[in-house]
Amino acid sequence: MNNRQKIKGYNEKNILVIGGSYFAGRVFSIYVSRGGLFTLHVVNRGKYTLNLPGVHEYKCDRHEPEKMKGILPDIKFDAVVDFCGYAPGEISAITGVLAEKIGHYIFISTSSVYDTADEKKEGAPLLEPQNTDPVLEYISNKVMLERELKTECESRSIPYTIVRPGFIYGPFNYAPRESYFIQHIVKGIPVPFPADANKKFSMLYVTDLARALEVFINNKKSHNEEFNLAGIEQVTYASLFSELERCNGAPFEKKSVTIAQVISENIPLPFPLDTDDLCSGKKMTEYFDFTYTSFSEGMDKAFAAFKGVFS
Repeated sequence: MNNRQKIKGYNEKNILVIGGSYFAGRVFSIYVSRGGLFTLHVVNRGKYTLNLPGVHEYKCDRHEPEKMKGILPDIKFDAVVDFCGYAPGEISAITGVLAEKIGHYIFISTSSVYDTADEKKEGAPLLEPQNTDPVLEYISNKVMLERELKTECESRSIPYTIVRPGFIYGPFNYAPRESYFIQHIVKGIPVPFPADANKKFSMLYVTDLARALEVFINNKKSHNEEFNLAGIEQVTYASLFSELERCNGAPFEKKSVTIAQVISENIPLPFPLDTDDLCSGKKMTEYFDFTYTSFSEGMDKAFAAFKGVFS
């Protein structure tokens, strides 16, 4: 029996998705549309349409909240799932016009918000916002949006859930993470391997995010809670390359480099080189008896998807 079958009390619900046509949002929309458990209403700028059976799409920028209110049906949404909140004010703008229509607000943040060198766990201190470079600005904005979400929802009596994923990977991933290596392998280009990088990081298969969101929508135990999402494996560059070789079914040409070379030559390796970036996803398993996709299974699916793209 899978996690989907274990959830009790399913009934069809109206779900509003903001930004649901890109990577994680797209996979969530596909996953939900196949389940027949929700009626999905997706708002985005229309750059990438979904064209999924039973999914209602609305072309609108989130920064036009009054227009959004005008084009959406006059119903109450059991949940809002926000995939594209990046700047302070973006959540309050939505709640300001749709508050009476929102039954539950789920915000996709990031596990990078924690201010710790140890494994990231819910309840640990968060970074104090600072805008000294684009990466820190992105993280700082997520911290401020989390605060904004709590303030807005508490003042309006709307339950909320904050979701903090580790490194997400899988089909439709537009970030050059696993696809960077798979493209090199498929095209026969030597793959840079940082031989002296032994730090560990946490990965999350994209469908696990979709499955977790489905759980949050259906279970009030998620209300006013924060959840990290990350697979149980502690991945290194060595274990990643081992999986890539297994998925490829044969050895591929590697180019051994040092961390110093990666930095000096600006080689775009996507994962941490000189510091651990670990995130505990145990709270999710303890609250909901949730099982994560193994890294091997996830990489099998990711490799197959991107091999088709790059072949």
